Amino acid sequence: LALTGCGESSKIYAASKTDGVFFSVPKNWHGLSNAALNKYEKKSADDESTSRQSLVRWQVAYSTDSKIKVSQVFSLKPVKSPLVFVRVRDLTGSEVNDFSYNSLRNVIVPITQLSEGADLGVPDFKILEDGEVVEKGARGVQTIYSFSIEGIEQTLNQTVLLSNDRTTLYIFVVRCATTCYKKNKKVMEEIVKSYTVRGAK
Repeated sequence: LALTGCGESSKIYAASKTDGVFFSVPKNWHGLSNAALNKYEKKSADDESTSRQSLVRWQVAYSTDSKIKVSQVFSLKPVKSPLVFVRVRDLTGSEVNDFSYNSLRNVIVPITQLSEGADLGVPDFKILEDGEVVEKGARGVQTIYSFSIEGIEQTLNQTVLLSNDRTTLYIFVVRCATTCYKKNKKVMEEIVKSYTVRGAK
């Protein structure tokens, strides 16, 4: 993990150089470390989730909220402040063979089923944008979508990529309640644009 605030830079540069993943957030954002996220997941996971968590190579989160909790990172409940979550994990043998672009879309929520009208108890679901993303070390899809939980609509800007050798998954999500997202849209889109995947060395 490399976290650097170069000189008087207005940004925090976050990176896993081993995995070839880089992005930046404004300097006043607050981070949750790889260690903190791993500890929470391992503590709260069942056996299947624990096995999947062991595949995680790197994950961090950032928010404008100085009191953001790790539990909020792993919950789909809308947050009132912008939240960024990035994860790099290995794929299982079956995933390596089965992953498609729709699989990438469905990493967080079952987007393809919801877009086809499936009633999965996810109110107000809609896709705002969806398109292919090609990076030096991976390719996949970026999907911007929204839905409501407990009467509050949230917007997620999600980029999920598969490494060129199809063994590694790169997840990058920026989200918050839709009112918050619209208010902070410019800075959140800048964070998404900064996300770079060169791939493992």
